[in-house]
Amino acid sequence: MTSELRYGQIRGGTASFPLPMGASERLNTKSGRFVKRDTSGRGEIAGDTHTMLIGFVEEGDLTCSTTEGATIVKCINDVTGVFRIPLAYDGATWTVNYSTAILEETCDLAVLNSVQYGNCTDSSEDTIVIVGGLAATAVWTDGSVSNACLGDGYLEVMLNPNKMHQVGIGD
Repeated sequence: MTSELRYGQIRGGTASFPLPMGASERLNTKSGRFVKRDTSGRGEIAGDTHTMLIGFVEEGDLTCSTTEGATIVKCINDVTGVFRIPLAYDGATWTVNYSTAILEETCDLAVLNSVQYGNCTDSSEDTIVIVGGLAATAVWTDGSVSNACLGDGYLEVMLNPNKMHQVGIGD
């Protein structure tokens, strides 16, 4: 089932801007592609512990140039956009599966072997808002295979507007 799923933007607004990416960032079609800002304004894939997002990168299956900022991608920063991303659920590390009980709650992101997942077990950073999804039918085990999306569950999420645009020019 996972190979048939379409990840990325599924509905909502598409306001965007061109974003220079950090060196050698890996973007996967079968992954979330939420990005954070580095100290020089370039995009980097966001993971656990990242507290601010700048948007969702539209492109997939791309390894960015080894030169900082040389790869320019479309970054959707529209807070009305809804994005489908894989769900992290293995029954041990990630213990919360999707259900309607978690609708409109916030959660974090997790990156495992170059794939970005929604992590409904953790809400330390609260960077995304859950607006739908599909429960995983079974737990999965990390096989440490890079760029391989695990499991068949997914989340439909929106950018948390409270976790964007924090850095001021004079800061």
